[in-house]
Amino acid sequence: MTVSAGTRLGSYEIVSAIGAGGMGEVYRARDTKLQREVALKVLPDAFTRDPDRLARFTREAQVLASLNHPHIGAIYGFEDSSGIHALVLELVEGDTLGDRIARGLIPLDEALPIAREICEALEAAHEQGIIHRDLKPSNIKITPDGVVKVLDFGLAKLNAPNVSSGPNAPNALSQSPTITSPAMMTGVGMLLGTAAYMAPEQAKGREADKRSDIWAFGCVLYEMLTGQQPFAGDDVSDTLANVLKREPDFSVLPAGVPPAIRALVQRCLVKDRRQRIADIAVAQFLLSGPAGLTMETAAPRVVQREPTRTRALAIVTAVLLTAIVVGMAAWILRPAAAPSSPVVRFTVPLPEGQRFTSAARQIVSISPDGTQLVYVANGQLYRRSIGALEAQPILGTSLSGLNHPVFSPDGGSIAFYAGSDGTLKHLPVTGGTPATIARAGPPFGMSWGESGIVFGGGPDGISRVSPGGAPEQLVSVGADQLAHGPQILPGGEFVLFTLATGTDAGRWDAAQIVVQSLTSRERKTIIKGGSDGRYVPSGHLIYAMSGSLFAVAFDPSTLTVRGAPVSVLVGVGRSVPIEATATAKFSVSETGSLVYVAGPADTTSNLRTLALSDRNGVPVPLKLPPGNYAHPRVSRDGARLAVGIDGRQEAHVWIYDLAGTSTIRRLTLEGRNRYPVWSADGLRVAFQSDRQGDLGIFWQSADGGGGVERLTLPPQGAAHVPESWSPDGKHLLFTEQKSTGYVLFSLSLVDKKILQFGGVRSSAPTSAGFSPDGRWVTYASTESAGGMLSPGRGVFIQPFPATGSTYPVPKARIDFHPVWSPDGSQIFYVSAAAEPFVAVSVQTQGGVTFGAPTEVPPAVPRPRLTLNDVRGYDLLPDGKFLGLVPVGDQDIAGLLPRQEIGVVLNWFEELKRLVPVN
Repeated sequence: MTVSAGTRLGSYEIVSAIGAGGMGEVYRARDTKLQREVALKVLPDAFTRDPDRLARFTREAQVLASLNHPHIGAIYGFEDSSGIHALVLELVEGDTLGDRIARGLIPLDEALPIAREICEALEAAHEQGIIHRDLKPSNIKITPDGVVKVLDFGLAKLNAPNVSSGPNAPNALSQSPTITSPAMMTGVGMLLGTAAYMAPEQAKGREADKRSDIWAFGCVLYEMLTGQQPFAGDDVSDTLANVLKREPDFSVLPAGVPPAIRALVQRCLVKDRRQRIADIAVAQFLLSGPAGLTMETAAPRVVQREPTRTRALAIVTAVLLTAIVVGMAAWILRPAAAPSSPVVRFTVPLPEGQRFTSAARQIVSISPDGTQLVYVANGQLYRRSIGALEAQPILGTSLSGLNHPVFSPDGGSIAFYAGSDGTLKHLPVTGGTPATIARAGPPFGMSWGESGIVFGGGPDGISRVSPGGAPEQLVSVGADQLAHGPQILPGGEFVLFTLATGTDAGRWDAAQIVVQSLTSRERKTIIKGGSDGRYVPSGHLIYAMSGSLFAVAFDPSTLTVRGAPVSVLVGVGRSVPIEATATAKFSVSETGSLVYVAGPADTTSNLRTLALSDRNGVPVPLKLPPGNYAHPRVSRDGARLAVGIDGRQEAHVWIYDLAGTSTIRRLTLEGRNRYPVWSADGLRVAFQSDRQGDLGIFWQSADGGGGVERLTLPPQGAAHVPESWSPDGKHLLFTEQKSTGYVLFSLSLVDKKILQFGGVRSSAPTSAGFSPDGRWVTYASTESAGGMLSPGRGVFIQPFPATGSTYPVPKARIDFHPVWSPDGSQIFYVSAAAEPFVAVSVQTQGGVTFGAPTEVPPAVPRPRLTLNDVRGYDLLPDGKFLGLVPVGDQDIAGLLPRQEIGVVLNWFEELKRLVPVN
């Protein structure tokens, strides 16, 4: 859309045309309210004709507008006037970096400061979860004052239409940069970038992440230093082929480029993003100051007493020369942090196919000397240390229910809890056969000091044990109290731990952090309101409140705190659910390195987003605000959603039109109502309600008219939970819940008879459901039909009506929450709280046969619910998934749980600055 000079768009007056941008024409304009010049990027008609796309664009532009950094071209707003839609941008004068390169080779002393300011811009964006996706010289400007400005942050994503992003999706390659021929355009006038700067994963049509930006940065740095693109081809096809297959010619880098900078370029341009530099902070650290100009290649060595600058050089050299792409090699080179040591932050992404497990317990630990990291993923321990390109599984730790890894004081061994046999075990960090230390319940926190392993037992207090010894109880607690997170303080005379009282869901944030003498048993309260306290050698007590870490100066010799607590880190993962234990997923080394798993800043509620996704696409949130959603169920025609919103004061069932044409409306008005299930014809919704003093099942018209009718009357002390309607509408499956577990029943609406179904019992919800043809029922259970315990939780099917035959679905891991595919050819289920969905093909004609379990791609929303929760997802008739995604546990690209570990080197220096100890 072309706009002439003098045209008014709201408070903006067009001055002149600047040129064409990736999404339309760009104009210089005058802001008549603030009296400043701005750039207006007028969007093409393709946006204005597509309301959904325009709405998505507006929402995401608001996110990008939150970026505020001196090296990022700002987005001021979004103007909608007279049918013209435009982004209001900072007007940045000067040449682009592409213009500067075209004038000749950039000298090293000029190129490196430019690269450093680009890194600063990328780091600021990445910290907010925003990916550029289209970094290239023409999107980087250098002002007349020499200031670097990175432009068009995230606009490559804003420009993309709503299409599936998988490699086999329609138009997958059309989302790639510089695809300009008519047959390969994603929209009118649309350019998504330049193919020469695309990462291989983007060229394959896969989702970009911050490592894709790091690849593009490597291309830009290479071009600045050599004057040529690393993957240039005669046309788009040649360029894409070069990106995917060819290695850059690093021999053309000038001889004066320091070895460390040469290594930086090489590590940015690794095709496998799992081995690429994973965080731009590594490059920024290298480029900060003149260090990069003077470093020499040398084998990394441990330095005990060196000046700060020398130690920093050793850190960077180790990071690059050992190919530890996230900077972990720095840890082993660093003695205890000197006062002026720089604070460095980066993240360690889990490799593809790995996902954290044991969500309710501790899953990450760092060795006392800061040289090794272990974490729990895919049901076993992984270790990452210097000399390895990536984490390696620790042999002997593939055990069910593994959690709470802790290092021995010398860092040579690891202890952990194995839920498979209810014991504490230990083994060398290099792996082997685990040795049993003692029998124990699931730990409420654990640490390993010089005097042995201390672990919380919740209501059983705190105990200590050494490998080869017998456990001894150190602390006992009251009948309504729980003890968590013990640590023996320096000197060995006192134990620090968290003490919680009561059963309220917020008990851990209201808990006390106390110290108890191991001789006199005298107890002293240190902190009121907080949990999972840890003393660190910097002289601080670190503890968690909701999803944040707080620090206060603490003297272990006098057991006193000085000053007020200060928030030092926001967004740390807690146990799921938070009321299970007080676990905060962080660990601190004796040398001052912090590792943590990110999580929501607020854990006091169960806020979740509802999102839709097919099996290959990016999750798309519904047009609903985050809420305490639970038990989403889709009507048989796929048009409407029934979902519970469960707050602490009230619980009700709500109805939402999935077309998004109307607002969500409340269905139930009286009592506390949960677990909605649609009738077969979609005219009614059944739910559990306490409106008449018990927890029976009722139903009412889905349009809210008419009265409410009771369907079941539970016996005293029991609750009924509706599960599934038969397709013919004649039967309702429901479970009867008692303290002893769940039993599955069937209600006939023809004669109102209730019969137990198939002898199905379980200690956890069954998620029972009819097959699309009504002839089979799938369910999860901890017991077989005959009442004998099965080997772990599993998914089963039985014919309906029951004949006594039970068919176990092939196991993946700890399996629960099954649901039939719309055509009845597959069964989907969850294999662990943080694990991918699993699909199993099923054939019921002429006998029952199953295929092998296959993992559903991770784009599908993960509700992150355990086997003790009700099912948190459903399927639409077209095969799309609708699921719950916890707020704060998602990335900007979609709603995928973040599978990465945050790392802060020299964290003690930051603590001393934020919370002085003297």
